[in-house]
Amino acid sequence: MAYGLLTGVFIASYTLVDGYAVKFVLMSPILLDYVGNLVRMLLLAPAVLRDRVATLQHWQMQWKYAVFVGIVSPVSYVLVLYAVKIAPLSHVAPAREVSMLFAALLGGQLLGEGDRLARLLGAALIAVGVMALALT
Repeated sequence: MAYGLLTGVFIASYTLVDGYAVKFVLMSPILLDYVGNLVRMLLLAPAVLRDRVATLQHWQMQWKYAVFVGIVSPVSYVLVLYAVKIAPLSHVAPAREVSMLFAALLGGQLLGEGDRLARLLGAALIAVGVMALALT
């Protein structure tokens, strides 16, 4: 339970920082993504360079997935930032976490995690909450 709450605090924190950057600092969503990628690259470079053989092996096995995620993830993030720029943060933030619906459903389906009924019910409640926020 503590890890779940801590995760929620971190998600709320970076969502507020993103909102502040695009609404008040007037930073371009594309520039914000670019700067974030540079910081991630600098932080991850030592781990990649430390074991180049393993990095190459992983790249050879997973390059298709890496390229797909490398394209889709920034596009979705920039679209969320544009939404935050023009809509209330209280509407965009919950909708941003709809990905949790897919994680819950895929966890039950692909990974064989149990209690699918509870997962479906939880996913439905999240979806209803997002719709309720959109209507207010």
